[in-house]
Amino acid sequence: MQLYFQNGASQRYGTSLMPLHNLNERLLTMPRLHVPVALEDIDGYPTLARCLAVWRKHSADRLPATIDPVEMPVEAIKGISLVDWDPKIEDWVIRLSATLMDQGHGRSMTGTRMLDIYRDEEYAGVRERLQTTLEAGEPSLARHEFVGSRNRRWAYMRLILPLSSDGTKRDRYCLIYDPASFGQRVGT
Repeated sequence: MQLYFQNGASQRYGTSLMPLHNLNERLLTMPRLHVPVALEDIDGYPTLARCLAVWRKHSADRLPATIDPVEMPVEAIKGISLVDWDPKIEDWVIRLSATLMDQGHGRSMTGTRMLDIYRDEEYAGVRERLQTTLEAGEPSLARHEFVGSRNRRWAYMRLILPLSSDGTKRDRYCLIYDPASFGQRVGT
């Protein structure tokens, strides 16, 4: 994957080419609504609850390195993304993008950096929330609503499951969109 940066430099990542259409344009606006939801309320989202149970099974002693999709509920598969920290570019990169994410953006998001998704002024807030979740080493459940690259309004519930390349580093995570809520207004 060739990534293009604002200064015109590029970086190889993966195997396909995905330039930004306009180097000053980001794919999304920041979620207009970000509401943390207590993990105790996850039972209201049965697919996410089952995903959390799989993660808990593998995180008893340390953070797991990855999530095996075979262990996840079948209905969750289209909502699973895996994201890694790339120290060379100092940003999060989508290693495997969820089918729901790809459909929402009209293209594969695999290989996309977080900075390519959010505007500069929005990026800091998203990254700070993510860092807080990963430092705690505990999953995060939240409700999001945003306007996507096709100017569509999306709403969904999402679960972030911290992962680690070595059991201690906070350098990976699994992002799971709840398929039952994706694309619909969630809550009131």
